[in-house]
Amino acid sequence: MNLYAVAHIVHLFCAIAFVGGVFFEMLVLSVLHTKRVSREARREVEKAMSYRAVRVMPPVVVLLFLSGLVMVWVRYVPVLHHPFDSPFGTMLLAKIVLAFSVLLHFAVAVVKMARGTLTVGWSKYIHAVVFSHMLLIVFLAKAMFYLVW
Repeated sequence: MNLYAVAHIVHLFCAIAFVGGVFFEMLVLSVLHTKRVSREARREVEKAMSYRAVRVMPPVVVLLFLSGLVMVWVRYVPVLHHPFDSPFGTMLLAKIVLAFSVLLHFAVAVVKMARGTLTVGWSKYIHAVVFSHMLLIVFLAKAMFYLVW
């Protein structure tokens, strides 16, 4: 198996973990913020989730980006020299920009969690941005092989 294939498989598994975690938080765990769940129960679940997320997600995100960079280096550098010459290059560049935006928001969340300054407002904003970016990234990951203009 060549380097690109290994990077592609690692990238796929890490993307599943990260995107799946974001989907789970946004679509399933959002029930915690309803009146059906007591404040004490919500705090216990959020504490347990944060404990796990802070330990699991950083390595997943690092591997996700490293594998993505390897894929770009091995196969897509020529495309990125002139990204607007093809729909594929344009969508790949958009995907990369969105991915770095997700990384920036993820880093802000991790730092704020570590400092204890992650407010509900910041958390909702970061989750909404990361969720919308993830939807676009997943769409672009497939669209760049099928859409032409």
